[in-house]
Parts: sequence; structure tokens; C-alpha cells
Amino acid sequence: METDLSSFTGAPETSTEDVAEQTMEALANDRAEVLTDQRTGQVEHAASQPVER
Repeated sequence: METDLSSFTGAPETSTEDVAEQTMEALANDRAEVLTDQRTGQVEHAASQPVER
């Protein structure tokens, strides 16, 4: 799904249908977060890891 913020990237777009389907599934399963593509999931996972010192 292209937005003003994402328009400058070369990343593949997620269809609005996929976003809507994933959002409805999350709502039905009481999930508070929707990660619509693999890269977003990878970034979220990496950001939730402990910081190495």
C-alpha cells in the first residue's frame, strides 16, 4: 500500500486487500498489532531483542 511516506522506497507494496484481511483477522483474535509484511515482522522482532553491549 503506497503512502506519501513509503512512496520513496523501492520496497514491494502490500495490497489494501491484504492489509484489510490481516486487520480483520487481528481484531477477531484480539491482537493489538498487525505486521503486514515480512520485513516489518523482521524489524519488529529485531527491535524487541535485548541490546548487546
